Amino acid sequence: MKLYGSLTSPFVRAVRIAAIELGLEKEIDFAPTVVKPTDPNRDFGAAINPLRRVPALETDDGQIFIDSRVIVEFLNKAAKGDIVPKGAAARIACFNSHAVFSGATEALVSAMYELRVRPEKLRWPEWRADMIDKAHAALDWAEARIGDMPKGFDLGKIALVCLIGYAQLRFPEIDWLASRPGLAKFWAKAQKRKSVSATTPPAN
Repeated sequence: MKLYGSLTSPFVRAVRIAAIELGLEKEIDFAPTVVKPTDPNRDFGAAINPLRRVPALETDDGQIFIDSRVIVEFLNKAAKGDIVPKGAAARIACFNSHAVFSGATEALVSAMYELRVRPEKLRWPEWRADMIDKAHAALDWAEARIGDMPKGFDLGKIALVCLIGYAQLRFPEIDWLASRPGLAKFWAKAQKRKSVSATTPPAN
């Protein structure tokens, strides 16, 4: 299998974490792929993902899956894993948490692009601040519920790891965990997992 993406993408990281947790990392080759606003990778769009977004997974028989949640669901089924719960209620709860954390990560990606890509005279500071505030709100939501989350390391918790990691990478001036002791404990414990430590994004 081939995974298209960037090592700094939090959504690619989610797939890489899942692959390691499921014991599939040796079956996946990483294909560095650059996609960014204003510089469309049309070859990638034509061949792999028309939305020109990463991650994308190409299987050995030519199937292509896009979106980190879809890819993780596929890998989980292939490995007969439990990153995605089997029971209906547990699946819904897992996907609900994933939606909050993934959505907050999307907001931070937008805030990053606003600062790094948009011309300075066209930037909208209030909009960027709102995107960052959404991430704070999602982390507050997680702090209030972390004790009630499933004990295992499921897709929801993987998304939470990727949210915190991306927040710290792109917005290091903010102490994201200072007022969130539950998440600080969760984060420290997560760092001990091979899947998390091995996928720490490079600073750039």
